[in-house]
Amino acid sequence: MPGLASTAYAASANFRGNIGAMIVDADPVVKLVMLVLFIFSIFSWGIIIQKWTMLSRARSRAWPILEAAARAMSMTRLKEAVEKAGECPVVHLFEEGMDEAARLTGKGGAMSQAMLVNIDARLANARARQTMHLSHGLGFLASISNASPFIGLFGTVWGIMDSFRNIALVGSANLATVAPGISEALIATAAGLFVAIPAVLFYNYFTSLVMVTSGQMEQFQVDFVNALRRGMINADK
Repeated sequence: MPGLASTAYAASANFRGNIGAMIVDADPVVKLVMLVLFIFSIFSWGIIIQKWTMLSRARSRAWPILEAAARAMSMTRLKEAVEKAGECPVVHLFEEGMDEAARLTGKGGAMSQAMLVNIDARLANARARQTMHLSHGLGFLASISNASPFIGLFGTVWGIMDSFRNIALVGSANLATVAPGISEALIATAAGLFVAIPAVLFYNYFTSLVMVTSGQMEQFQVDFVNALRRGMINADK
């Protein structure tokens, strides 16, 4: 392919040594690979920043509510703790549970075992929805971490192929002829690892945070249903 060979020859002739220049002088296919990896990096860091904020806030805001649910003797005190905490998955569970309890009992009345089972089921459903919401985007982060090294490797293999075409064009296999093309090709592998390493590290970290938050919701579910079983729903009336 004469066009690609001439590109490699021009790159070796104008080799300037710094990384920015090597990217500019790289083969068009390698440039395309670098562009794809750059786009992946933007999406990856966007997910990382969003999930860091969301999951850290969800975990920290849940602890005061869990402590209040374990100690509170009335729904009024528990509601005060929920209002102070701010929005988080455990707050949504509290709202779902109170809504279902209000529907079943109205303004008063005893809480039957069948009602408790119904409330527990709604809380479990709400917990599953919140867990799915917290996990949204992590699959794409995992895909980026898995695919980026291979995309970078493809760019490297293509760049090395271009270097060998350059050898055939120039008719010389000395280091000065081969090194520029190989250097430019290896940038693609480095870029792939640069994108993949943060993605896989944060994916594992966020997965553990989702598990912690899901555990918090499960703990609240148990405490809330036990509170209803003890008659706390009517303790302030």
